[in-house]
Amino acid sequence: MWDKCLICFLILCSITLTGWIGGWTRTMKTGHEAYSHGNYDAAQIAFQEATFQKPDNPVAYYNLGTAHYRGSRFGEAIQAFREALAKHSGKTENMLNLAHIYYNLGNAQFKTGDFGRAIDAYRHSLRLHPQDADAQHNLALALRLAQQQKDLAQQQRANQNAAPQTEPNDIGEAEALQLLKRFSKNENRLRQKLLQQQRKSGPRREKDW
Repeated sequence: MWDKCLICFLILCSITLTGWIGGWTRTMKTGHEAYSHGNYDAAQIAFQEATFQKPDNPVAYYNLGTAHYRGSRFGEAIQAFREALAKHSGKTENMLNLAHIYYNLGNAQFKTGDFGRAIDAYRHSLRLHPQDADAQHNLALALRLAQQQKDLAQQQRANQNAAPQTEPNDIGEAEALQLLKRFSKNENRLRQKLLQQQRKSGPRREKDW
């Protein structure tokens, strides 16, 4: 069993790649060794070189995505995983690998706050591997945060459009507006804090090829 990490991503240090058995290049081995020692910049360079050596091999792009992700380069990770999807053969026996690509693509999109695309990626993964409890968990988390993000945006728009109500012998218009803004700011700050806390918890664990 893999560990249940709070933050999701690929445990390449203990990976056994399908492509490795078929005579994987020394470049891939170099990248794997760098990754296992936490040197993600060196791993990224090696895996990038591997994509040049075998431009049609999805494993090279997949590993490149893992190195970018571990280096907190989530945009580059998303691009690499999309390349892995484009290079994937789509053969029936490789459907689990394809599910893992979608899963980890969703994780990278989650980290950028793009919950909508993360939801789509997790759903693709679950269509290919419906029993994946981690994908189910991450999908539920992304759906919840997407709704909270939507609710927060609606509340902010409502606050901007709200006009202060004043009555005779009550506080002045300027003071009422100031109090309304202060209340709205505090409320939105609390909502944003809760959203950030849940987002930082991240999706559940990572998957290898």
